[in-house]
Amino acid sequence: MRILGISSATKVTSIGLVEDGRVLVETTVADIQSEKVMFYVNEAGIKPEQIEGVAVASGPGSYSGLRGGVAAAKSLAQTLNIPLVGVSTLEAIAYNLVDIEGTMAVVLDAKADDFNFALFGAAGGKLKRLTNDLVLNLDKIVEKLSKVSGELYLVGNLNDLRGKLTAQNFHFTQDIHSHPYGINVARLGALKIESGEKDDPLALTPSYSHKPNIREFSREGAKSAKKTGSTA
Repeated sequence: MRILGISSATKVTSIGLVEDGRVLVETTVADIQSEKVMFYVNEAGIKPEQIEGVAVASGPGSYSGLRGGVAAAKSLAQTLNIPLVGVSTLEAIAYNLVDIEGTMAVVLDAKADDFNFALFGAAGGKLKRLTNDLVLNLDKIVEKLSKVSGELYLVGNLNDLRGKLTAQNFHFTQDIHSHPYGINVARLGALKIESGEKDDPLALTPSYSHKPNIREFSREGAKSAKKTGSTA
């Protein structure tokens, strides 16, 4: 199957297109509009009707990034009438290390003093989820990781963990591995679609670790703010 992967959950925005494990397209993009995505697909000699499914990093991650990526994926899935699946951002990051043998901990900044966190295991080129996607503070993460035996690879936003985890079985990976690249979103999406999973384009929404901080103002409140010169 030809599966398109879209990722805009972090500062690296990228797309990937795979066919039965073979990489057809892999690139970073300036923005994630559906027209721009299809430009790169067309440049690779792939016609829109040849795409058989679309996968998107659906969270956690950047509020505006996730919203844009999910919107583009839903638009493409509906236009091309193909299956759509959302993929965990943390799982896509973990897939960067799928060829290791051991346990990996994915840590991604959330809000305030919280972090998105999940554990995965890798063996024989396959990824296995060990925990759900969680939102934890730093002390809870350190507590959980201290109980892990064997080789443990840490990936993601790791600056706050350095110095707190000094055991020899802890391995801090390079920053290049800390993003959910579109190509891995496509690979994980292919596994889901091939197993019969799919999401409803009308129902799929980004999965945020915290609700977006959006204020709603009444017309009277807006008038008052204008009179006093205050801003939101």
